[in-house]
Amino acid sequence: MNQIDLKLRRMGVVFAAVAAIGGGALLAGCGGGGDSTGGSSGNLSEEVSTTGKNAQKEAEESVESAERGIEEGKEKAEEGLEEAQEKLEDSKSKSKKSLEETKEKAEERIEEAKEKAEELLP
Repeated sequence: MNQIDLKLRRMGVVFAAVAAIGGGALLAGCGGGGDSTGGSSGNLSEEVSTTGKNAQKEAEESVESAERGIEEGKEKAEEGLEEAQEKLEDSKSKSKKSLEETKEKAEERIEEAKEKAEELLP
């Protein structure tokens, strides 16, 4: 009985090894598709080259896009700065005008108060 168990175990191990090798070969794509064995490596190098070129092209496009974005952002920031400076100048002129008007009104009221004070005093 021990000999039968030993033989069954050996056969099971051999069968598992053959199945693993066959499955690996199937997954690797051996034996199908290509005209020659060297043709698949040529296609692989072409794919790698094409993928590398595509990646480089995409990287260059990304850099160009980023540069355009930076320029647009810079232009918008400059426009915003100019607008803020204009508003500040406007605000300064309005404040100055308002200050002058307030000063004039205060001077008028002082004059009025002096006149009333002179009328009330004998």
